[in-house]
Amino acid sequence: MSPMEIARILESGSKAVDDYLGREIYANPCPDYLAKQRVRLAETARLHAERVGDRPTYLLRAPGRLNAFLEYLDMCAGDHMSTTIDGDIPVAVSPRDDDILSCANINPLFPSENVSITAEFKRFAEESWERYADTLEDNWDNRSKVFPHWGRPQGNWLNYVISSYIRTMWDLRDVRLRGADLTFGRATAPFRAGTSSSSAVVVLGFLAMYITNRDLLPQWDASQVCKMLGEAEWYVGTHGGANDQTTILCNGANQVLYNRHSRPVLESTPLPFLRGVHVVLANSLWEVNKSLTGNQSFNMRKGWMEIGDEIMKLIIAAVRKAQRCGAAVGEGWLARLINNEFGFTAGGDTPLLESHPEYWDKIEANYHKFGSLDESILGIPNDAIEELILLLPVKLTPVEAGRILGKDPETIERLYTKPKRAIGGYHTRTTARFFHKENIIGRKLEKIFLEAEARVASGEISPDSEEYDRYRLEVGDLVDRLQHALCFDFRVSNFQLDRLLDIARRGPGYLGGKLTGAGKGGCVSILVRDSESEAMCRYLDREYYSKRENFDYYRQILEDAIRYYEPGTFERDSAIEQLANLDHALSSIENQRTVITFSRGACALDLRL
Repeated sequence: MSPMEIARILESGSKAVDDYLGREIYANPCPDYLAKQRVRLAETARLHAERVGDRPTYLLRAPGRLNAFLEYLDMCAGDHMSTTIDGDIPVAVSPRDDDILSCANINPLFPSENVSITAEFKRFAEESWERYADTLEDNWDNRSKVFPHWGRPQGNWLNYVISSYIRTMWDLRDVRLRGADLTFGRATAPFRAGTSSSSAVVVLGFLAMYITNRDLLPQWDASQVCKMLGEAEWYVGTHGGANDQTTILCNGANQVLYNRHSRPVLESTPLPFLRGVHVVLANSLWEVNKSLTGNQSFNMRKGWMEIGDEIMKLIIAAVRKAQRCGAAVGEGWLARLINNEFGFTAGGDTPLLESHPEYWDKIEANYHKFGSLDESILGIPNDAIEELILLLPVKLTPVEAGRILGKDPETIERLYTKPKRAIGGYHTRTTARFFHKENIIGRKLEKIFLEAEARVASGEISPDSEEYDRYRLEVGDLVDRLQHALCFDFRVSNFQLDRLLDIARRGPGYLGGKLTGAGKGGCVSILVRDSESEAMCRYLDREYYSKRENFDYYRQILEDAIRYYEPGTFERDSAIEQLANLDHALSSIENQRTVITFSRGACALDLRL
């Protein structure tokens, strides 16, 4: 339908529209809340009408992702649990006959731009690979590491929009994709705050591409699309997994998804959430700016995983060879093997792995990546998995990693990210331990959610009972344990996140809390008893947001950057922008924390009610 027709339907005040948005999209029936959403969505359609007139239009929206539970597991073929928030990004889309993406955004931080899909792809795909040919295969993985967003400004918002187009054309060289006019409306998903608004834009770019080119594209299934979307985002320079895109695309209203990335074909299991628990999403106000240090930190963690995985596979192969040769005998044989073969020292005794050769049959058969470090996947006890982790080195420098993997240090740094400091390196043992902890906690959370709901459904217990409340307390404790692992094992928390969570733990109704997203800033998700969620918001207003001293350290970092970098540099301009964003946020405290609902994933709104 035309954009003005979409706007009129949204502005009609129809009960059917409110029922649809409240039940099927936002999981929030509050009339005042729905009225605000209708105004915002209608505004997007009207802005689009000013650009394209009465041309056929689709109104799409994609929510932010909430990692209220697990983190990072999808990046190493592990099972990840997340959901979607009611904050989202709307976009109106109209097909074009040429290959131009004409993109406008109501947010002045994101300037309008027209790009030729064909030209952008050719510049990226046809850049000479000659200097890398001896050490790297020319594939999407490596090219997106060497030439991210090639020829386009780092951090430009259009990189996220066009990433699905570029990834699709990499496989379909003979297809000439059609473009579209896209008008992005007012977003309610937090910006640079750890709820993956960037991945929401990637998903919206894919949906725009699909609805305007479906006659040219393969018949993908959901798992293929989700895998492709994860890889598409590599184009922008962030080399992550596919969980954010999977959850943003596939989640149902009022659900939590357990995405089984460990399976040969991705499976998503919808889970019920606990009754009587609200999630307060609170922005630390320390921006996760991937255009500055965020990408390096994120990609460095993936380097830790990838190098650790490569070393683990070499260890498994060395052990199997020793067993075949009859050398796997005598107390301490495993530690000696590690030292002789690789030159590093095991982190402790490994009696189970030394005395149970059959465990190595299962490890060899079932180990894939760090996401496999769970007894339900590997088929060996958790105590034996803890011993397996001790076989990894604490840290490897690029020189050490290159010696073991047979590559020069420059290639190691190109493939696995260059450490910031000369003494830096790849922390493999604590990274493996982090994923093992995450897997154990993820299985426990799944059991709790299913068991609690089944017992209520059968009438065995009531949500108001003391027995049911024990489920809430256990989930809160598990979430706190996840934050501890993120902070100390994987080192992705920071001062601002820790301060916010320390304050929240003393607040009314607190059950548990953790950072959400890649870390190093952004939001925290706080599990709170539903009767006290609004009180928690007011408490955070008073104890966190209203006290200027809570942000002194962050201000100092930004002000130092402004003084250090030359005028006109990207780093200085970004620091000025972030400082202004902080001041603006603190002038509207009520927008920095909210009680969220779990919305439906990305979709085209069906307003033919």
